[in-house]
Amino acid sequence: MKNKFLLLMVLGIVFFASCSDSDNKDTPKDFNGIYSTTSTDRVLDLKYSNAVFIGKSVDFNSADGKSATLKLQGVVPGESETVFSSVPLESGSSVYTFSAENKNDSRTVTLEGSIVKGKLTVNVNVKFAQNELMKTWDFSSVKMAWTPHDYPLTEVDLGFTKMKITTGLLATMAPTMLAKELKNYLQNVTFREDGNIVATYNTATVTEENPEPEADWQSSPLNLAQYCVKDGVCYVFLSLDMIMRQVDMDQEGRSTGTDPILGAVEQLLANGIPVHFEKTVGADGKDALYVYLDEVLLKQLGPLLPMVESLIPEDMAFEASILGKTISVPIGPILENLPGALEVTTAMQVGLQFKGAE
Repeated sequence: MKNKFLLLMVLGIVFFASCSDSDNKDTPKDFNGIYSTTSTDRVLDLKYSNAVFIGKSVDFNSADGKSATLKLQGVVPGESETVFSSVPLESGSSVYTFSAENKNDSRTVTLEGSIVKGKLTVNVNVKFAQNELMKTWDFSSVKMAWTPHDYPLTEVDLGFTKMKITTGLLATMAPTMLAKELKNYLQNVTFREDGNIVATYNTATVTEENPEPEADWQSSPLNLAQYCVKDGVCYVFLSLDMIMRQVDMDQEGRSTGTDPILGAVEQLLANGIPVHFEKTVGADGKDALYVYLDEVLLKQLGPLLPMVESLIPEDMAFEASILGKTISVPIGPILENLPGALEVTTAMQVGLQFKGAE
């Protein structure tokens, strides 16, 4: 009798303990909320194309504990929100895993991940439908056009006379100078099928001891710049969080204060930068690409000019060849007069020309 009593006590303890464990076990319904890469309470570990992606958030919601709705906030290029509904949740001890697909005519988005108390892990992969940009393009030259042509920006002294630098003259001089400089830093640009834009750029640093270092060409990390093509226009999305993260990795001692220029740019770029493009076939039979910004966007950038001007040294200038003579053209006066020039601008294009890579 005594042994039976002890057996019943043991069974009772096990029963109540198991009930208690079941009652205290967290379920997916307890994990509902918005997870962010900047949060400490609901941490989001997000990867896009197997690369870290910060500055984003995901809304997780499970009504029945068996399935969930996940809303990706600004993760897929061109989409403010990407929704995955009725995603099955697989239980494994205290971890719940999931996988899902969201597909339409323009792209296929797949995700997989897991959730535990306080942390959501999501891996996202995207494949866009083929478009005209989707390949590697070698940088070729700079192209610029500006109407009206006769708006005065500054004045330079040629020695025997003074000459006005107008919008038309600047549009003629600038491309050659800019292309010469850019070729030292930019080799090519790749528009990937996952929506990433990757540039091959020169990371060599000029120093007093080594003013002409050997080029060190490297590919830019994923998720700094992304794109999507809609109605013949390429919309570029810059991830300022990712860009500043990369700067922080490359430079020590950077100020951590809020940059007013970055704040203004972030607001401006919320819907993507509309970049126009024209694809043609060159005389050599190779594909040629011209990507450019027009006067609509450039006028929107006008309010940022005073902030840009404050960052440029007062004596900063560039050299130009005019009438066979090399002269120094100060940048300050040009920036001061740019708002007025943009106000009367009726047509403007500033862009880069590329050739299809071998």
